[in-house]
Amino acid sequence: MENFTLQVITNELQRMLTGQRLGRAYQLGVTDLALDFRLRDGRWLMISTDPQRLALYLTGRDARRMGTEARADTAFASLLRKYLGGAKLTALEKPGYDRVVRFDFEAFESDEDEEAGDRRDDGRVVQRSLVVELIGRAANVFLLEQDRVLATLRERAEPLTTYREPAPPAGKIDPFDCTEERLNEIIALRGGDVAEAARRDLIGFDPLFARELKKRAEATAPGVALQNLLSELFDQPPRASLYSSAPLDEIRSEIARAGVSLALAPIALDHLRGQAVKDFPTVNEAADAYFTLLEERRGFLAARQQLESSLGARLKKQKALIANLKRERDGYANAAAHQRYGELLLANIHQAVKTERGFQVTDYYDPEQRAIEIPAAGKPDAKEAAEHYFRLARKARHGIEAINERLPGVEREVARLEQATAQLATITTREQLSAFAEGQSPDTRQSKAPPQRAGRKAKEEPLSGVRRYRSSDGYEILVGRSSSDNDRLTFRVARSSDLWFHAADYPGSHVVLRNPQRREIPPRSITEAAQLAAKFSQARQSAKVAVNYCERKFVTKPKGFAPGQVRLSSFKTVMVEPKEAGERVM
Repeated sequence: MENFTLQVITNELQRMLTGQRLGRAYQLGVTDLALDFRLRDGRWLMISTDPQRLALYLTGRDARRMGTEARADTAFASLLRKYLGGAKLTALEKPGYDRVVRFDFEAFESDEDEEAGDRRDDGRVVQRSLVVELIGRAANVFLLEQDRVLATLRERAEPLTTYREPAPPAGKIDPFDCTEERLNEIIALRGGDVAEAARRDLIGFDPLFARELKKRAEATAPGVALQNLLSELFDQPPRASLYSSAPLDEIRSEIARAGVSLALAPIALDHLRGQAVKDFPTVNEAADAYFTLLEERRGFLAARQQLESSLGARLKKQKALIANLKRERDGYANAAAHQRYGELLLANIHQAVKTERGFQVTDYYDPEQRAIEIPAAGKPDAKEAAEHYFRLARKARHGIEAINERLPGVEREVARLEQATAQLATITTREQLSAFAEGQSPDTRQSKAPPQRAGRKAKEEPLSGVRRYRSSDGYEILVGRSSSDNDRLTFRVARSSDLWFHAADYPGSHVVLRNPQRREIPPRSITEAAQLAAKFSQARQSAKVAVNYCERKFVTKPKGFAPGQVRLSSFKTVMVEPKEAGERVM
């Protein structure tokens, strides 16, 4: 989110939220929060600290859906409700030019009876704050009492006890204090590039408004353009606009169209004048439309990527099969030689001479009928050796025939999968992707599971005592909670082809990466499952953790082993950073 746009959004929020009390609070995923300030129009405050989509705005998203998406296992969400539930927002500001917004609350101190589980206000008012930092990869939300850090939304490498506001960017100039002469100097130092000078030397200028300043400086002096731009941003009522390379309705219908560009701004942008523009009553409403569209686009691309990964795995498997079949066929290339050995041994059955390594016989296929030596192949006489070579010849002929019959079908499947992959890359609408995924297109036909025998039903263990996640590639990951849950997960829920993970040399949860289709699992999913195994182990505070993994069939529990204790007959090890990877499934 652009710095100046965030300032205008904060100004709007200040008018709308000050004096309101905080109601429900949800944590969505690892990086997002949804806060209910009990507005009459039902909108919630959305906060995202994901570096790919930093955001702070009011949204009209369905509160019930947010409730189903919310995580219930995070300390931050619990502490947020504990310390700020029902608290009154007294101040909201964006200090300086950093992308930092501070929410100050008045809350009543409370005493908690842990045994009774109740909570009573003691009447003492305390000042607490929520500080939202939307600064690149370090973006975070801090829950404070005075300046003491009570909790952070995103885990930090080093725990923080006292909060300090980010220092102003070193070496940059406050644009309100930048004289025309000084501006001309820094533009000259940047080779005459106004946008580069603004982005690198003026506080608060992100690329969008740096380009806008450059465009306006084409019609007037850079100093005048700067003052006019700042006046529009801070002294005049905002004009909430969403600029796009195509009309929004077209982008929504063709959600993955290539080359799409979107820009959110609180003023008219001269450098985007040729693009489609849609105005909104407030910048928060424009931001809601902007981020909703980006989320829809991200969701579509993720679903398409999952299909591409599935096709890629199947294509790789089929290509490996072709290579194996050809290699096997090459191994049968000596079928004619084996047949010839057998015939010569039979023809010489009475005059074959046993040697140290084989049988010396007359080669009747040779015009000169010279003597040759045929390997004995471990047989005591010429007759048994002949039968051995005839068997090899028959096996080779049958193998070649079977491979020659099978290869064209596999090669056609490879061609079909390659065509499907190319076709999938061109899909840009939800309808096309839905048809593709549901098998309406022949390019995504899935092999059907073999029918079960009559009278036998597959028993599926109910998933209790586990945490459930979904990897970035769509694979289900299960994490045991207790030692008994670990045993149940490993030996009653997991199948033999599922992957099993555990932190090496440290107590921790059993983690199962499910693989019901017995496909090759993408490396990214393996890494995420290993990160979960590291996270839910006693090595969670380490920077890197060794995690052992193998197929479930290599995990055994000898008699007398304690709950959760197992033995691995074969495994691999991967080094990962402990983290709660993937998407939590409630």
